[in-house]
Amino acid sequence: MAKEVYNRFDPSKRWKSVDFVGGRRVQTAELNEMQAMSLYRDKQIGDVIFGSGHILEGGQLLINKEKTLVIVSAARVYLGGIIHDVPETTLTIRGTGEESIGLRVNPQTITYEDDPTLFDPAVGFSNFGMPGAQRTVLNAIWVVDDPEATHMYRLVNGELITSKLPPELEGFTPILARRSYDTNGSFLVSGMDGYIEPRDAANVTLVIDAGRAYVLGYQIDKLVPLRISIPKALDSRVVVNETKTYLSNVFFYPLNSKPVKALQTVTATVEKTETITRGNVAGTSDLLPKTPVVDIVSIQAGGTTYIKGTDFQLSGDAVDWSLAGAEPAGGVSYTVTYRYTKLMVIGTDLILENNAVKWLSGDKPVPNSTFQTTYEFYLGRKDVYYLTYQGEVHIIHGQSDVNPYPPSSPPDVLELGELYLPPNSDAVVVTNRKPKRLTMLELRSLLDRLERAEYNQAVADLDRQAQNSDPSLVKKGVFTDNFTNFERSDVTHPDFNAMINPREKTVQLPVENSFIEMQVNQAASTVRFHERLITLPYTEEVLIDQPFATETMNVNPYQVFGNLATIRLTPSHDTWVETSTVTQSVWGWWSDWRSTGTTRTETKVIMDEQVPFIRQREVTVVGEGFEPNSDNIKATFDGVPVDLTPLNGSSSGTQPNTIKANAQGRFTCKFTIPAGVRTGTREVYFWNEV
Repeated sequence: MAKEVYNRFDPSKRWKSVDFVGGRRVQTAELNEMQAMSLYRDKQIGDVIFGSGHILEGGQLLINKEKTLVIVSAARVYLGGIIHDVPETTLTIRGTGEESIGLRVNPQTITYEDDPTLFDPAVGFSNFGMPGAQRTVLNAIWVVDDPEATHMYRLVNGELITSKLPPELEGFTPILARRSYDTNGSFLVSGMDGYIEPRDAANVTLVIDAGRAYVLGYQIDKLVPLRISIPKALDSRVVVNETKTYLSNVFFYPLNSKPVKALQTVTATVEKTETITRGNVAGTSDLLPKTPVVDIVSIQAGGTTYIKGTDFQLSGDAVDWSLAGAEPAGGVSYTVTYRYTKLMVIGTDLILENNAVKWLSGDKPVPNSTFQTTYEFYLGRKDVYYLTYQGEVHIIHGQSDVNPYPPSSPPDVLELGELYLPPNSDAVVVTNRKPKRLTMLELRSLLDRLERAEYNQAVADLDRQAQNSDPSLVKKGVFTDNFTNFERSDVTHPDFNAMINPREKTVQLPVENSFIEMQVNQAASTVRFHERLITLPYTEEVLIDQPFATETMNVNPYQVFGNLATIRLTPSHDTWVETSTVTQSVWGWWSDWRSTGTTRTETKVIMDEQVPFIRQREVTVVGEGFEPNSDNIKATFDGVPVDLTPLNGSSSGTQPNTIKANAQGRFTCKFTIPAGVRTGTREVYFWNEV
């Protein structure tokens, strides 16, 4: 039977040692506390060197093909200040979703009743054969998805994703990682190339080879290839009423956007001949069976051909006999050839074939008329995959589009590559970033190549100089100029005004820039102008009308309303280039080029640069949403006060250089951008003072 064990050790008390005093008895608690202090010191040192839950030896995983069993080889693991010897273990897993394998330590107390060898073996003493101290045994076992265990391996769909690494002085790893990252950043050492394998109709598999990388200075090892399921680019977009002209004997019409997912609707003007029975009342109309009717081509009854516009006319979807001309007698049948807009039957009248509309033997459009096709087509997508310092590979899916753009990776990760997923295709293009670190041998080789390139460039420059001075080139019809001198320039020509920089081997010509601000003649334009937008002309139609409500609700039950003022600037942004002309005298190096030693002193230089300050110009402001009749509305531009001048009937405020809102809380004014304001996005602030 286990007895009470006394142990008063508490790390917060900061005990260093147990100091025995002469003449006093030794307590069992003091002996236990000595052990506890020693174990605590061992744990502190071990955590610094290894880190809790570190595998020192063994611990390899073997997963069966069915993803149902995992064999963990025998291992030595540091955990809780103790190095545990863990035997080989076979575990059962689901093989789907995310699972974790961890190590759980179960403490067990062993007494003399469990182990007879714990009786006192001291022969010849009174305590011989008597019970002594108990023993604490730690049993470390591998478990699956145990919240009380120390997690060691992470599995996704039966594949190993991350695991503890062999001893790396884990306590020092953050310091070493920080230094490594500050020096080299995140980089790839070897492997981890990506490629694509087919999977199923909706997905492909991204395979990332085994390899080693450092992310934020932490070493990441992938011992086996990693496979990640990637959804194909199956998003689609709808094209509404794409118009084609139907031609006789042409049955195949490619659509503009590809690949096509499905046809939704196809409408066309179809010609039909029907037999209609005339009504008994003269001057009335006969309804045509196919609607909506576009036009009546001809009407015949027996040997009589009726004239359109004289005998009949189209009224809605009916033949109107109300004109003064002739008409068939009541009850008499007549033949009508007319055209109507038909919603074509997909599969009967036409089919989708090779991203095109293929007309079948059913109804067809009228030759030289147009038909409209509404269809869906697939969009492409670009994804990015990256590695985190925890050893996880993540995918960022981009936005599907006709010309997709890749998404941005998060900071503090190592971007491994980019995926281009063509629309509804397995032919995924993988672009491996290969952020690989160069060894000193590779750097030395690169330096040697650079030195050879510099030497070859210098030799080429000497050869080019000799060619420039050889007048025989002129006879061959070849003109060259390396822009190091004026030997091949006609400096006496009145239009010569170029400048040559011999050090950079460049020539600069005069440039004339003019800034023209766009002016719109609204009276002569057919577009529709809004306050912030310019759109094509259009008419508004009610597509959905729901005049009924299920219940009433007070959207502002406390009747608290606040003004949300807005301002609109014209122009809201500005782009310009400062241009200046400088006359520069060229001295010194001119005599090195000219054998006569003369000096040219007139060279025009045109400099174009985007200056760091916003130019001063007037800006028109329309404000609304202010308190009615708000007075003394002031403004600042990037924190600099500006003077407001009223426009379009607005009134000045009581204070100078301010504006006053009208009864609707609106005003229009202008101000000039102050000097010395830096370019970029700047704040324009309006407020009023009571």
